[in-house]
Amino acid sequence: MSDSSLAAGAGRRLTQDGDSSVRHLGQARLIALSAYWVSIGYLWQALGTLVIPFLIERFVGVAHQGLALSVLEGIGTLLAVIWQPLCGMWSDGFSSRYGRRYPFMFVGTASDLVFLFFMALAGAFWWLAVAYLLLQASSNSAQAPYQGLLPDVVPEDERAQASGYYGVANLVGILTGTVVAGIVLGKAGVRASPFTCGAVLVIGLVITAARIREPQHMERREKRSPASDFFIPLRNRPFFLLTLSRLFILMGIVGIQSFTLFFFTDAFFPHDASRAISSTYTLVGLVVFVALLVTWPAARLSDITGRRPMIVASGLVSAAGNIGLIFSHSVLMIPAFLLDPAARILHVPDFAAQAAFMGLFIGLGFGAFLSVDWVFLMDYVPAEKAALFMAFSNVATAGSGIVARFAGGFLLDFGDAHGKVFALPAGYPLIFAVFAAWMVIGSLVIAFIPEGRANPRKMAPSVPG
Repeated sequence: MSDSSLAAGAGRRLTQDGDSSVRHLGQARLIALSAYWVSIGYLWQALGTLVIPFLIERFVGVAHQGLALSVLEGIGTLLAVIWQPLCGMWSDGFSSRYGRRYPFMFVGTASDLVFLFFMALAGAFWWLAVAYLLLQASSNSAQAPYQGLLPDVVPEDERAQASGYYGVANLVGILTGTVVAGIVLGKAGVRASPFTCGAVLVIGLVITAARIREPQHMERREKRSPASDFFIPLRNRPFFLLTLSRLFILMGIVGIQSFTLFFFTDAFFPHDASRAISSTYTLVGLVVFVALLVTWPAARLSDITGRRPMIVASGLVSAAGNIGLIFSHSVLMIPAFLLDPAARILHVPDFAAQAAFMGLFIGLGFGAFLSVDWVFLMDYVPAEKAALFMAFSNVATAGSGIVARFAGGFLLDFGDAHGKVFALPAGYPLIFAVFAAWMVIGSLVIAFIPEGRANPRKMAPSVPG
């Protein structure tokens, strides 16, 4: 028998606890596994940061933009919070000749293309709302099973590395979704941006599906998950606290992303949409670029320092960036030798360039949090319920959008009605302070989570509190 045949046999061998060992994937396959995550990051970053705020401002006007964004994205994300864990549970118990993950991923992605097309054609707020809500449902139908692929196909000794690639892939998607969609929006108009999202989704899915095959024991699996399993992740105390920490930290980060375009428009460029858009994708792009640089080193460093210190530090550093935005229009905090060249390159005033510089701090914290949080979560995910648990972790991601956009929108409109604070419309210092407080709370929650390397294959689904 050849070496390759022996390796293939080893990849299908059953362990004593009934699970199947899987072969090492290696760098190329780990990258391919992460490709669809790039697509997801691109999709929601492009829509949430640029396309949807731009269309809302066009459809409802400046006076009601905060409320409209809150209602639309709040309802849409609430749908995601409920729908994604359901799809994860169904996927865990699903059986077909094509596997238990890919049928959901292909159907969900195909539906995404249809609803993105309708979003591009939307001519009024309510048509945009319908397309957006349907897109939330279809995208989350694919996301939950996709997240279950990592524990399905990656052996335990490669999971930290795979989680690092997931973090990098997510940031690459966010970065390209910000910069590319921003350029497309500025050059070709808002109608073209959803089509780029569809193209990136197809490319990412094809790369992942072409290189990653589901294990055969998963494809033959016939057991269905009972409805009572739906709440098992909430009874796993470390996992629940990690999800709660993720919720608070991401509430601050998503809040910044959601209101950046409004911030630059109202504070710096009320009559120059082009410069507001370029400043927006500069700040958000800087956040993501810096995060991309620190993601991999932070994941590796957490093996030495532990998970908790890295996540606590990440939340506090990001909070400092939020506080800096409050004073960005009234106090020069960045040295002139850095600020002046940046202002000239961006063709913006010094204060606007300084606001963009705050992205350095937010990006440092975001990158460290994103990678280490993924690894920490994987320590507490049982293999037989992988998609359900990972979908519940994504409830925090989706839930952060509900709270940040819904609460932030109301607070923004309330504050703006009360004049200015620190030379800014009062709503912005208010929401930036709230975002910073959320990040600090998320950091403190980590203190209640035990440090260590749990074995997800041997760990009981429920951990007593």
